[in-house]
Amino acid sequence: MGMKNFFLALLLCAAVFSFSIDSYYTHATVLPNGDLNVYEKMDFTLEKEYNEGYRSIRPEDFGSLSDIIVKSVKVNGKTVAHELNLNGNNAEIVWKKTFAGKNAVEIEYAIKKRVDLYSDFAKVCYEHYGANWQVAAKGLRAEMTLPEGSRGKDMHFEIYSAKQGSSAVQDLTIVSEIADVPAGNYVGGCYLFDKGAVGAYRKTFNESALAILKNEREIYGSKEVFNGGMPGTGLEYCCVPVFIILLMISAVKFAQGMGKKKLAENILPPDEEEPAVVSALVVNDFPEKDLFASTLLDLINKGVVDIVELEKKGETSAEAKRERTILMLRKRPADLKPYEQALLDMIFSSGKEVDLDRMADEFKGIKTMADAKKLPIQKNMDKYLEEVKNIVKAKGLWGAAQGKQKKYGMYPLAFFAVAIVGIGGVFSLMSGISISSGLTCCSSLGIIALAAYLTYVSATGTSVPKGFEQEHAKWDAFYRAVKMSRMKEYPPASAIVWGKVLVYATALGVADKVKSHLSELDALIVKKVEGMDRTRVHTYVFYHSAMEVRNLSKYGTRHLESHSGFSGHSSGGWSSGGGGFSGGSSGGGGFR
Repeated sequence: MGMKNFFLALLLCAAVFSFSIDSYYTHATVLPNGDLNVYEKMDFTLEKEYNEGYRSIRPEDFGSLSDIIVKSVKVNGKTVAHELNLNGNNAEIVWKKTFAGKNAVEIEYAIKKRVDLYSDFAKVCYEHYGANWQVAAKGLRAEMTLPEGSRGKDMHFEIYSAKQGSSAVQDLTIVSEIADVPAGNYVGGCYLFDKGAVGAYRKTFNESALAILKNEREIYGSKEVFNGGMPGTGLEYCCVPVFIILLMISAVKFAQGMGKKKLAENILPPDEEEPAVVSALVVNDFPEKDLFASTLLDLINKGVVDIVELEKKGETSAEAKRERTILMLRKRPADLKPYEQALLDMIFSSGKEVDLDRMADEFKGIKTMADAKKLPIQKNMDKYLEEVKNIVKAKGLWGAAQGKQKKYGMYPLAFFAVAIVGIGGVFSLMSGISISSGLTCCSSLGIIALAAYLTYVSATGTSVPKGFEQEHAKWDAFYRAVKMSRMKEYPPASAIVWGKVLVYATALGVADKVKSHLSELDALIVKKVEGMDRTRVHTYVFYHSAMEVRNLSKYGTRHLESHSGFSGHSSGGWSSGGGGFSGGSSGGGGFR
């Protein structure tokens, strides 16, 4: 009887929580007027269709229901009926349409005057992920963008969560991520920033927000993840052992390099392979800008897109006559890959004829996050990058694409470094300096030389992915042939082939080398290759501007930087509790 009750309980649990959270993304922006604008995208998988879904907001995050302004609710990209209710003390944003299977729910809302004013800082605390979600989330990304007025000023934040993750500061945005968030785990953030950055407040307190934050950090055992100050440096006293280790690594790499066999150079692409895969194979890289350009060039080479060059009137020279390059969408074959469709959707969103340079100029005029969101750039750019990454991952080469490694030995440098140590030791004996001091000094110089050399070869050298030795050898032969000044064999006479050569050369970062072979080709082939190559240059400009719009739409800033836009006295951390989150009420959501 007990076993029957146990299985009955399992069935009841499955019936109650017959949905899962595949991913959870939330971006909150503190506006200059003190309001908090929130965009959330939650990807659910539902085992059945429900009457409604709801997003619950805890009472600590709003004063009255009128403080919450729901701007839009979408399910799978389409606007659906919704309402804002008060359920007990919590506010609920309810949407009236659900689907069995995938449900991508997007909610945009604002909370009026969400900022509190303290004696030293303005403070906003917000629960990014409520404890009332009764199922686990496979991944959470929470972003908080502080107002422009906080730039260059002190900022402090703390993320409160039972399960801790990672945080980074990207310009004025604090990005926090957790994988596999357990059910019932809230994730709240408290952010302190300059008082003059906003013009309105919810409440004022005559006490120090920073003192409260420091006290909570001590109580809950904060783990520091961000400190704006410069890290301290100290002398290292292990120069000789480090130098010996570097020499051993050099010897191993040299042995590996000597064991590699290379095929003869061949300008013909050896196979029909995805450019991203070739880049991972040969140069161990995932160059997003080059791959974007190579995709467009490939579509031109296939006849999907055509190039039309318009000329300036009254000009005589060929270069001066060229005004701009127009791209025309000729067709959309049914067998296009998802990443190719995403690129076409991005470039040809306004029609079948586009001027890449003009579009890039128009992108520069977009200044606000709201205006950036009106364009399909973020959606299609993210889809493009995701699909291309998936191709590399499916091939088993994502690890190889993450870092360049050197492919040849360093024996000249090793002998040179050993000579430094030897000469230093002799000099120490002759000058009366202790041998140990001399070795330490000379090995330090050797380490500097090795580090400089390793930095260089890490950017230029590659390694052969295990299990892909034959594929690497074939494409490496192509790579070396493109880099040569002249071809050893008779050049191919097909314009299509040369278009393909430029596609792969672009993905490998050696498109400029193709020009060295044009003098050996037929004039018509040269004209096509030169036209495609000019388009490649225009594509780089377009890609840079499009990425700025994508960043503005997604993060609220055009330029993502590895450092923050705050002062060097800023800080951030994670705590297991506190911040007005633990022990209080919580938001969340679900289906019913």
